[in-house]
Amino acid sequence: MQHLIRRIRILTLYNLTLTSLFLVGVVQASAVPIGDITEQTGITSLLRLGESISVASVNMNDTAVTGNGRMMIEFLDEEQLALTEHTRIYIDEVYYDPDPSLSKMTMRMARGTARFTSGRGKRIDKSNISLSTPTAKIGILGTDFTSTIDEIGRSLIILLPDEKTGESSGQITITNDGGTVVLSEAYHASIVNSYDSPPSQPVTLVGINASMISNIFIVNEPKEIKEVKEKEGLAIENDSDNILDVDFLEFDELEKDYLGDDELEFTDLDIDYLDVDFLQDLLDVVNLLDKKSALDRDTLTDGSITLDGTALGFDTDTQYNSILDKGLGTIKFYRAVNGIISITLASNTSAIINTTTDQKDSSIMLNNGQNIIINIEQRN
Repeated sequence: MQHLIRRIRILTLYNLTLTSLFLVGVVQASAVPIGDITEQTGITSLLRLGESISVASVNMNDTAVTGNGRMMIEFLDEEQLALTEHTRIYIDEVYYDPDPSLSKMTMRMARGTARFTSGRGKRIDKSNISLSTPTAKIGILGTDFTSTIDEIGRSLIILLPDEKTGESSGQITITNDGGTVVLSEAYHASIVNSYDSPPSQPVTLVGINASMISNIFIVNEPKEIKEVKEKEGLAIENDSDNILDVDFLEFDELEKDYLGDDELEFTDLDIDYLDVDFLQDLLDVVNLLDKKSALDRDTLTDGSITLDGTALGFDTDTQYNSILDKGLGTIKFYRAVNGIISITLASNTSAIINTTTDQKDSSIMLNNGQNIIINIEQRN
């Protein structure tokens, strides 16, 4: 019996030793530099274990973030990752094995605009590079492309040409639960609204170059993308009411003579021009459109839930995006300020979400909030 106990102790010690060695190996592997920051302008940061660090080398599990600035990262196999302003990318897994078929790269593009150029080296099989956005997975083959992601995860992916030949730089597969499309021509583009809706069929953008691709495509989409969204029914209902999409320079209301309409019951003499607060009137219109766009960006505003403390869509006061999916029976609360908060609940849940920040506290109540209380404290 004592012999058996001694053997169990030895085996346990052996297992603990192997576990310890494995954990040490993981820590050491994640601490091995996998690339360098080769360019950096404006407000940028590299997050490691939740802390902002000032280093030139990049490790696995780092997060690359830009504010009003830009960053270029070059990996060991010459892959390049360029971040424009207000972009966040999670570098989840990158390692290089002597056998290229065992090397691996996994990154998540969370928001903003980034450009990925696959390396010309041979240290990693391109099939082992896994890139994703909130709405799709991207498979590459010797490719140069950009991704632009808005605040609720909708993704615009554009295949770039080879800088030397001007022809296609390769192929991209865009895959999610809705299906798969392939981008194979220079400036081929596809828009993906959600993970369960199919990517749009490829459309070729004209009159642009790589330097023009930035977050401006979030608020002012290329006309080819607008056309394909309308054709495939991808446009969100009443999206044209979004205040960000309004081109005020195209308005010609001042050229119309409303007083010339015989059906009007008043004349020019009935107008007291001194009794009009033009600035206040304009602010009222903007506020109304802002509220309307927040509601119209989700078509499921049919009274199936009770929501207090924030609005469906993007609420400028709480900085939360509230996305109601009636098909799945869920509501998602998403906030990307000094970090990311993402909470998905069943739409019939009764809950309260209290958020404490350095800027402004908020309290969101879903369906009277009697069953679940979620307290979030977010500090710099």
